Amino acid sequence: MPPPPEVQELENRAAKLRELANDVEKLVDRVQSMAAGMEWSGPLTDRVRGEIGTWKTRCGTVAAHLLDEADRLQREARDLANRH
Repeated sequence: MPPPPEVQELENRAAKLRELANDVEKLVDRVQSMAAGMEWSGPLTDRVRGEIGTWKTRCGTVAAHLLDEADRLQREARDLANRH
């Protein structure tokens, strides 16, 4: 018997959050690799590289929060499925 629609909806949302977390985690990778491969210097170089590092940290934090929410939804779906 297929799971109730509510369970399926929660599982779908959890899967979408996991995909989003993966995309957010990768956001800065291309920028960081482009910046690393460039021969550049000047007064703002360290600042820009620092901002890229900060952005990577923030993206990692957001991705972790999205994964936490996905896990919560998955647990909620499992609990709901066990009640039926």
